[in-house]
Amino acid sequence: MLQIESVSKQYSTRVLLENATAHLRPGSRVGLVGPNGAGKTTLFRMILGEESPDEGTIRKRPRLRIGYLPQELETITGKNVLDATHRDIYPEHEAERILMGLGFSELDFGREVEKLSGGYRMRVALAHLLLSKPDVLMLDEPTNHLDKPTQRWFEQFLLESEMTLLIISHDTEFLNRVVTHIWDLRHHKIEEYRGSYTSFQKVRAERDAQQEAAAGRQAKEVARVQTFVDRFRYQANKASQVQSRIKQLEKVKMIEVKRDPKRVKFKFPIPPPSGRQVLELQGASKRYGEKVIYEKVDCSIERGQRVALVGENGAGKSTLLKMLAGVLELDNGKRSVGHGVTLHYFAQHQAETLNPEHTILESLSEVSNQAETNFLRGIAGAFLFTGDDQKKPIKALSGGERNRVALARMLVEPANTLLLDEPTNHLDPASVDMLTDALSEFPGTIIFISHDPTFLTRVCTRVIEIEEGKARSFTGDYEYYLWKKAQEVESIKESSEDLKGADRGKTAGPTKAMLSQTQTKPSAGERRDLSKTQARLEKQVVKAEAEIADCETKINARDLELANPALYKDESTKWSTLQTEYDGWKKDLVRLTARWETLSAELEEVKQKLTAYA
Repeated sequence: MLQIESVSKQYSTRVLLENATAHLRPGSRVGLVGPNGAGKTTLFRMILGEESPDEGTIRKRPRLRIGYLPQELETITGKNVLDATHRDIYPEHEAERILMGLGFSELDFGREVEKLSGGYRMRVALAHLLLSKPDVLMLDEPTNHLDKPTQRWFEQFLLESEMTLLIISHDTEFLNRVVTHIWDLRHHKIEEYRGSYTSFQKVRAERDAQQEAAAGRQAKEVARVQTFVDRFRYQANKASQVQSRIKQLEKVKMIEVKRDPKRVKFKFPIPPPSGRQVLELQGASKRYGEKVIYEKVDCSIERGQRVALVGENGAGKSTLLKMLAGVLELDNGKRSVGHGVTLHYFAQHQAETLNPEHTILESLSEVSNQAETNFLRGIAGAFLFTGDDQKKPIKALSGGERNRVALARMLVEPANTLLLDEPTNHLDPASVDMLTDALSEFPGTIIFISHDPTFLTRVCTRVIEIEEGKARSFTGDYEYYLWKKAQEVESIKESSEDLKGADRGKTAGPTKAMLSQTQTKPSAGERRDLSKTQARLEKQVVKAEAEIADCETKINARDLELANPALYKDESTKWSTLQTEYDGWKKDLVRLTARWETLSAELEEVKQKLTAYA
């Protein structure tokens, strides 16, 4: 279907591909992976014919139809959503089905594409590609703007289709669920692996270990032979043996072990602390034309919180973040900024604002006239730009590399409050890990939007869910939020089943209430067991309440301690240590409260059973 044969490509002194070979087979679903800047998007462009290899050939089957979804889209003008989806294609009903699967409602079909957000414009382009059913579908970071329900539908669509897929994605879970093969763009070659992303990582690690072991054995043998040559080189009775071994050494082809760049760790500079209250919106409203996003929303952020804004696409997450950041004016209401608060705002398309002609170092120096070159070089190095790479112009960088530059600019002048809109988009897994580690240790306040579940789980300490213009707060980490939502769904499901049972009357199965009335009376032993269970649960509830009270006492005492201005006059980082401990107690309180709620519910159920049997 598509053959990449001995392809080489470089820009100036920057080598991307060198004698790279790969074969795209019909029906395969291939994930193209590799570090930012390795040449993934360039390979796509060469397959599309937009660029040419320096050497080698890319062969395609005659009349091969290729569909391509790039990272950055050209704006479609003069068309509504439905027309733009099925342009040049006639099945309108299928277009509607795909659009609804991608999160559009029937009311959206008539909206003008140019007035949609970037994420929804991408969905229109994706819908058109899916409808056109190309032989090969090439996708560059397709899940960056998809919420969970939409992504699940999209994954199922791809699995059920017969299209051959070539996908660039840093979403490893998405790759695990969809791909049948991995192309690893590494050391200027394409290494092919069969299976999921996880199996690829395992096999690659095993290959690397085997290669390193083989190289070690070879080096020992070469050293042994060389020792013999050096020892007996000038002894006449050993001349023939020495010459034999010299020829043996000349024929040896040394195994070259190529190592990946070491993972770099960095820390955000410790900024001056803010007051306890960081940002607040009171009665804030915002609309775009006739579309009301927020009619009257309240939102308050405290020092040290790492707040994730979650919700469906189009719910208003980015709008709320912009209002908190002060880059979007409120129609009505009030925005308050706390004492000593300094802000950095990272927009979804922040990388697009960089001057393409400037080098990486010049881009960093734009942020501050006072920063020394060595300091800027250190920051660039922390984001994996070293040596001559720091002199590369922005226009020569990949999307992920540009995002790293945009993030690095936030370090030049430290701030105690970071507002980040999809900071991990376009970043490879190593860069995401590096950023996640740094943000997890950041002592200030973070408000962020992300679709990356691992990033959310590791960074978040509080969730604000945006739905229908309301901001609902969950005081706990992302896992607690998911657990709480699952509990709510289960509760609604049980209530619905009970109502259905009541509506069906005598033909329905027994409800929980009916079962409790019709059950036969338990034996004395069963009642004794229930009484023991009640006593055990009562003790556990009392213990949980004591632990909660103890935790609340510590939190209240620390509140007073952190509110003391004298704490922050000390040049030491004591306040940061106290804040970290405080955050841990808050998480403990959430966990203890959840356990108390579960135990109390179990106890109440046991009590009801005993009462019913009395």
